[in-house]
Parts: sequence; C-alpha cells; structure tokens
Amino acid sequence: MSSANPRTALDVRSECGSMRVSASEFRYVGGNHWAAILDNIADLKDHFDREEQSQLARDDDNPAETDDAEGGLAGSRSAHALLLYGCPLPTSRAEIRAALPPRGAVDRYISRYFNRLDLVHSPPRPNISQYEAFWIDNTSVPIVWIGLLFSMICLALQASDASDTAHGDPEHRALQIETYREKTVQCLLLGEYTKCGPHVLETVIHYVYIELGLRGDADKDIWFLFALEVSLAMRMGYHRDPSHFAGVTPLQSEMRRRLWATVLQGDILVCSQMGMPRMICDWKYDTAEPCNLNDGDLSEDSAELPPPRPETELTTALGTIARRRMFVALGAISDVTAAVQPCSYAEIMKADGVLLQAAASIPAPLQPKPMASSMTDPPEVIMARLFLAHLLHKGQIMLHRRFLLLEPSSADQDVFAYSRKACLDAAVGALEIQGVLDEETRPGGQLHMMRWRVSSIMNHTFLTATMVLCSALHCGQTLQRKEEILGVLRRTRAVWMRASPGSREARKAAETVSIVIAQAAEGGRLGDGASGGSRWLERPDGRSPDSPLQGGSTSSMVNTVLERKSSRFMPIVLLLGD
Repeated sequence: MSSANPRTALDVRSECGSMRVSASEFRYVGGNHWAAILDNIADLKDHFDREEQSQLARDDDNPAETDDAEGGLAGSRSAHALLLYGCPLPTSRAEIRAALPPRGAVDRYISRYFNRLDLVHSPPRPNISQYEAFWIDNTSVPIVWIGLLFSMICLALQASDASDTAHGDPEHRALQIETYREKTVQCLLLGEYTKCGPHVLETVIHYVYIELGLRGDADKDIWFLFALEVSLAMRMGYHRDPSHFAGVTPLQSEMRRRLWATVLQGDILVCSQMGMPRMICDWKYDTAEPCNLNDGDLSEDSAELPPPRPETELTTALGTIARRRMFVALGAISDVTAAVQPCSYAEIMKADGVLLQAAASIPAPLQPKPMASSMTDPPEVIMARLFLAHLLHKGQIMLHRRFLLLEPSSADQDVFAYSRKACLDAAVGALEIQGVLDEETRPGGQLHMMRWRVSSIMNHTFLTATMVLCSALHCGQTLQRKEEILGVLRRTRAVWMRASPGSREARKAAETVSIVIAQAAEGGRLGDGASGGSRWLERPDGRSPDSPLQGGSTSSMVNTVLERKSSRFMPIVLLLGD
C-alpha cells in the first residue's frame, strides 16, 4: 500500500492567538492578527509590554489626555460610538430638520456621495421624487429616511477636503461631521430602528462607515456595531435570496443583493481587523450575486431585470460583484484559519485554490494594472484595482503565514515551501500597494481625491504584512531575499512614520521596523524567544548566513531599546535615520 500524500495526511495545528489581560479589560486576537504575530517575537513583546505599562501609568496620571481605545477620534466630541453609548434625543422633528444645510449644499453633498463613495458599498439609488417631496414637505418622509440623508451628507464630508466645504476650515468641517453623525443616530433612535423598517439597514451601514472613518486605528466599537448590522440584515431577510419570496420587485431584489454583498464585505474586513472569526458563514445565506447592470438599467416599473451586461463593461455594480467574489473566498480562508480544530494541509491548499480562482474571476476592467499604464483611468477605477489586489495579498497572508517559521521535515522534502514563498510574496506585494497609495494620495497624485479610502481597514493588512516581514527577518528566514525584505521594510517604515501622529498602530509599526532593521544590521537575532526555529537555516560552520548591512555596531542601541522600562519612539527613529 502506498503511503499517503503528506499534503493530505499532515495535520495543521490550530493557533491559540494572543490574550492581553489587564485590570480594565480582557483583549483577545486570533493568530493572524498583527498584534499576535508581534507577540510571537518574545524580545519585542517584552519591549512593547513595558511601553504599554508605562503608557497606562501616564494615562492614570493624566486621564483627560487619554485617547479612546486603540485609535482615538480625531475631531470628535464623543469618544464612543453614539449608537452604543447613547446621545441626547432631539425635542422635535423640526429640530432635526433645522440641522440640515441649505438645499444647494445638500445637492452638492449628495452628488459627491454618488460620485465618490461607490467603493464603500453599493449606494441606494436616489428616489428623486421622494427627495423633491421632502424639500416641499419634510413630513412626507419617514424619520429614518432623514437619517439616511444625514448619513450620506456626513460620508460625503468625510470624503472631502476642508477646502471643498463652504468655510474651508478643518475645525468647522469636523464640527459638521460630528453634528450629522449625531443626527443620523437620533433619527435611527426616533425611528425605532430595531423594528427593521425601510431605510434602516442602509442608514446603519452608513453609520458604521462614519464611525470607522473617524478612527485612525482599529476600535472594538466598530466590531460591536457591525454585529448589530448583521443582526438587522438577517432580521430583514437579506441573507435569503429574494427569488424565494413573492412580492419583492426586480428592482428591490437587485438592491437587496447589492446591499447583502456590502454586509459580506464588512464581515471579513471588520472581523479580521479585530482578530475575530467572521460572523456570516456560508451556510447562513444563499443570496445570489448581483447582476452587472447600471443603475439606469433598473426601473421601479420593470416586471423583470434586463440581461446583465458583459463583464468587460464597467458598470456601477461591477466593483460590488468583484469584491463579493473575493470576500466569499476570504470567508472560506477565515473559517480554516480561525478553526479551533486541526485541519489538513490539503484544506489549506484547497482554500488557496479558491482564492486564486476568485482573483482570476475579477472582471477585466478591474484586473491589476501598473500605475504607469493607468494614467487615463478614473481614480475610482485605479483604487478599485488596488483594493482588490490588496485582498488577494490579505488572503494569502492569512492562509500561509503560520508555515513561515516551520522547519521542513527533511532537507529534500519541504512540504511548506509553497506557503513560505506565497506568504512572503503577499507581504511584499501588500506593502508595495501601501507605497503606491502613500505616494498617489498626496496632493497632486492620481488618487488624491480617493485618499479617504485608505482607512484603518486597509492599514490592517499593511500592518500584518509589516509584522510578517519583521518576524521573518528577525528569525533569519529571508535568506537570499534579505536585501529585498530590508528595502521593503525601510520604505514602509517611512510610511508608518508619516502616519504615526494620528495612529498608535502606525507608531508601533514604525518602532518595530526600526528595531528589527537595527538588529539585522548587527547581523544577529535579538534573542531566542521567537516562536518557531531557524536552526535549519544556519551555515555548516555554525555562523549566521547574513552579513551586516553597514559598518558600525548598533547592538548597544538595540539592547538599550529593549532594556529601558519605557523607551520613546522618536530617539529610535532619529538614531536609525531613513
């Protein structure tokens, strides 16, 4: 009898993740979360643990200066999600109506919403007659509809520069966002949103994105809000395809499919950002993929949907279709990697195949394309391509990261060689996208008007990629790719440094990269505390396979960094330079 294929016989152990326990909270993240990867480098974990304790002590001494949770809320008076913690209720409907800008300003905001924010989700189609009726008599629409209007205005403001507003003042813009955010929540509360009436789900989805856009880093409130969003969607039947039910018009059916695709998107992005398993498993829904149709192809009076347009044609729905395919594949990966029971390597490779098939199924207009060949393409199309490419890298890192530091069973049978290469390639690819976004979203760049799209959600993938490369370099796993990896890390460090004034996560990433680069320049490892081993990478004479990158010793600086009770970020950066 022949022996079993090692790829089918080999069990892959589940990962326990990382748990942080303090006097005020219990905080768990799964093994694929960047913080858990960092925790697996014992020396760096000890260093940041000391920094965290020092920060907690400073926060206790100056509670008024403490940022909320992981990221803080720039320009916001409320440090918590209003729908979770409450906000003052208005005295009347007239008070809410009075908070709206003049009609001309609202028209401009709504236009900006539909022209800039289609990448966030599939916006609900505007009902022009209802919109016109509202300005004649605001009692003609439900209060939640007004909340939907406020949420669209708020999102349009978040996707704009202060210079785009009437006052051109950042503080005034921040106050406007805070006001419209509050009015959105007030309308949901007055409309008793848990009754799941018309416009509720769209408004809640908008509100979740509003709160997300206010935060520079991951925040637990977003995860709890998203759980509420999923509950509302399922209560309203969005998880079942409309074809099962009579009385749902073709237009309503298509809008429901688009909206459910948006919920699926949030499931993967928000849950992975928090290091949690996804909430919506495949067996929980059967809602079909939307059709490739423009909004103009749909009519409230249509008895049936027109035939879908070819996927070579860019429509208002094509981005939603492409993202949904990728998120379905990422969902399967999430299930495999978050499972508490062992799985076979064959399951890993099966999920890898599903991911690659999903990437291959992305319609031609949204397939990856070099920036040099995209000069005449609209910014939203370029951004869509980069976002989809980043999802492919995200999935490969999620799937293959755990094999990066595992030793091969023998010199001639490295079962995990594909996974190691796939993980490193994906990490490098993700950070290349980060570099493109960093350059092109600056003033004058091709994607400057899309800069709002680079949120903490995308940065989570870049953080994970950064920690993967730091972990590999720290443990000596990069071998012939060391110079390439160092170059990528130097570039990403510069990006994280620029982002660090508004993000604790960016500051930690910049400091981590600085320490690891300094260690690599010394030509050795910071310590033996990292998980996994690298004995199989050593040369026969027992010496390190790597040589120092530059003259001079940085070991004393690295040791000082690791031994200080509370090292500061800036001295490390200044010592290492760019």
